[in-house]
Amino acid sequence: MNQPTINLQDYLDQLLKAGRDLVEQGKESSKGVTKKAKELAAKGEDILVDKLGIEDNAASREALRKGVGAGAAAGALALLLSSRSGRKLAALGGLAGLGTLAWKAYQKNGGEMPKSAQDIIGLLSGKEADKRANAILRAMIAAAKVDGRIDDAELALIEKAGTGGTDALKLALSEPESAQDIAALADSDQAAREIYAASARIADGLNPKERAYLDELAMALKLDPELAARLETDVRTGS
Repeated sequence: MNQPTINLQDYLDQLLKAGRDLVEQGKESSKGVTKKAKELAAKGEDILVDKLGIEDNAASREALRKGVGAGAAAGALALLLSSRSGRKLAALGGLAGLGTLAWKAYQKNGGEMPKSAQDIIGLLSGKEADKRANAILRAMIAAAKVDGRIDDAELALIEKAGTGGTDALKLALSEPESAQDIAALADSDQAAREIYAASARIADGLNPKERAYLDELAMALKLDPELAARLETDVRTGS
């Protein structure tokens, strides 16, 4: 079997839009949630196969799932990210909306128009798009790991979806990346704003660990404090 070709931008866009769908489907029945969860889980597993460079066959995928629970964690983590990004990012139009919000926040904060609007995630293509999507995805995962906590609603969603339970997810959440590691992924000012906006939507800063992480991330990204505050407000209100 050939190794999959993964479009990280499309996958991340689906994650950002999935929260609203999962919530609405969950109100009606578990069938819709399970279907969406399995789709996200399968794509998350594809990405692991692609990134780890393992041979893509039934045996290797089974070993991946059983060995460290990575396959199950990929599906559960996809649900965790989508539930935490939820309605607001979905209302913004997913990935393109996130980029536009980050750009507008900069303008509202008195910044000049970027030299090239093409640096906004929704306008990138090819390798540049995948590079930015990968950075934002890593930022979201790091933000989800900050407190290492899964609340009751997230737990219920993951268990209902049957992606492998929470043990593998807890393992995946056990070693967060540092704010400096995530900041190093930003290759432009616009990338820095998008990374911070996505992180602020996942880690809402309502507990000390999340607040400390976001403050450290803003400093590492060299964001003006007023701009960081505006990004947090806008990404949570959908402004």
